[in-house]
Amino acid sequence: MGVAAVLAGCGGGGGGGDGTDPFSFRSDASNRYVRIDRMGEPALATALLSSSVDKPTPVDENGKPVNPGSGNPFNSFNDQRDALNRGDPVNDVRDFSFILTVGPQVNSLANYHYKLGPQLRFVGLTPCSTETASPPSGISQIDISACVAQAGPIVLPDVITYDANATAGWPNGRGFDDPVVDRLLAASLLKISGPGAPHNIDTLVGIINPAKDDSGTPSPATFPYLRPMQPPP
Repeated sequence: MGVAAVLAGCGGGGGGGDGTDPFSFRSDASNRYVRIDRMGEPALATALLSSSVDKPTPVDENGKPVNPGSGNPFNSFNDQRDALNRGDPVNDVRDFSFILTVGPQVNSLANYHYKLGPQLRFVGLTPCSTETASPPSGISQIDISACVAQAGPIVLPDVITYDANATAGWPNGRGFDDPVVDRLLAASLLKISGPGAPHNIDTLVGIINPAKDDSGTPSPATFPYLRPMQPPP
């Protein structure tokens, strides 16, 4: 009966019962709306793009502005993440391969390897990058081509893909329990492909995130990762 009452209220001349429409929808032009997150690949924009507004207009390897915001007065935000969100996935490889890999931001992939390569090797991990000089003097002496080859097809274009004939779990689809950031970092930083690869996409799972909180209590191991409710005072 309750379901029937709800359905009756949703049909006919509006939910108000008096013929009026109880809903009020905005009728602004489409350029008044701003895409703030595509919700495609996890942490792509956070890990590899800058949100700093003091950076120059995002440009490709030829110095051409990428998805500039000047054409929309209501979306003039112009950092790298805004430029990505303004674009369409079909153009991601063309527009963002350069920015993501060797762009001017401190969190470009090449700069990660320049800064973290020695630390990764120190703890016994093998980066997917190689150094063309030892020690390297900058990102120009870091070869990340192997990293791009293994991570590029996973994160670009910025969409979620799913192959029903392959094993489910990110990067093939995305489940609630998938350790997506751990896997993204492994694909971007570690040698997980090619002959004799010492690591796989799950190498960092359980290593990056602490197993216990500050009190020593083990962290919940399954989704939704919530601790028991505290009793009322």
